[in-house]
Amino acid sequence: MNNEKTHRTPFKERFKTCYLDYTDERLWEYSYLKARCKELNLEDEYKKYQVRLMISYLTVFYPLYILVVVGHQVVKWSCAEYTKFTYLDLIFEGTSLALVTGLMSINFFENFVTRHHWIMIVTSVLSAYIVAFSDIACNIFHYYQTQWPLNTSYDVFVLCMIYMFLPIPSITGAALLAFSVSLLYVVYFVHFLVTDPSDLAKHIHGFDVISVDVFHFLGFNMMGIFFRIMNETVVRASFLDRHQFIKEEIWLSHALRQESILLDSILPPQIAKPIQNSIKEKIMQSEAEFDRFQMGVPRRAENFMAIQIHPDVSILYADVVNYTHLTTTLTVEKLVKVLHDLYGRFDMAASSFEVQRIKFLGDCYYCVAGLTMGDPDHAKKAVSLGISMIANIQEVGTCLGYRHAYRSPFRKFAGRCHWTDQATV
Repeated sequence: MNNEKTHRTPFKERFKTCYLDYTDERLWEYSYLKARCKELNLEDEYKKYQVRLMISYLTVFYPLYILVVVGHQVVKWSCAEYTKFTYLDLIFEGTSLALVTGLMSINFFENFVTRHHWIMIVTSVLSAYIVAFSDIACNIFHYYQTQWPLNTSYDVFVLCMIYMFLPIPSITGAALLAFSVSLLYVVYFVHFLVTDPSDLAKHIHGFDVISVDVFHFLGFNMMGIFFRIMNETVVRASFLDRHQFIKEEIWLSHALRQESILLDSILPPQIAKPIQNSIKEKIMQSEAEFDRFQMGVPRRAENFMAIQIHPDVSILYADVVNYTHLTTTLTVEKLVKVLHDLYGRFDMAASSFEVQRIKFLGDCYYCVAGLTMGDPDHAKKAVSLGISMIANIQEVGTCLGYRHAYRSPFRKFAGRCHWTDQATV
């Protein structure tokens, strides 16, 4: 009898909430991803992305193909007992290598290939058949010349090349090309088995071996189709994720810009910037604070006060006289437009005279000269701004149709300028 104590899982652990969302599995379905691209009008962009991706595959295919051809020739020349006709293999494989690399180089002209997608398909089909026919032609020569067995060298390589490296956008197109190449090899073997009068081929490469080759090609094609489907699914999913990431980055930057504009319209930049930095620091520390709170540590109460002291400044208060009467003569919509136009002109004038607007409330406009940096001419700039404000308010009255100043509700403008050796913002 086992004397060890058994540990039962606590009740809360056994019945805790499962946070797995199995509906997300649909996000990895090829049909759903394709429909999603069409729904977002991204199919054309995806095709361009696919072209660039397939061109990058060719940069891997080139050195791999050269390595296979060179390795095959090294094995033949170093291990073959009779090398009398081996130079012909070098000619066949070297010619196919030159033709294939030359054809596939056309696909590196991205703009041309993007406009003419058929270029990728035609060069891929020609390259696959060049390698296959070169391999079969080399075998036919050796079979008749030296009675070598009917053993091909590049049948599997051609299928790998079609499914993994050739720029064929369609999965169906890649499968049709691979099946046609497989059928070509099978017909090649069957032809020699049927037409050879010496029955040599039957003893070396009989129908039992042919049946194995047929299932071999069939299985390899099934595996290649599965690879293309999974690769297409992963590429589409990553493309949509990248699109979503870029959109979120744009939305975030737009929201941050709107937040900055809103804060600057309410508070001076000298005050708004420290407040923004304080909010960012609190967000970054929120996770650590939450973990400590979960462990029983009480949260700290933090107070933030953005107070700055500025010596030797000029403060300008400006308002429209009889503003209450003005609100009764204009509609609300027109009054808001007038104030918006008026304060917009004030802001432009304040910016030109390097005066910082603090706030406005109703008809009151409050600004400070010499706030951002020490300026011995702050009083002069404040007075110049006041004169500019008078001109601006007369322009607004003229735009409203009041040609004579005595008929305009904006004919009077009051301003007060206060000099101080110290100001607290």
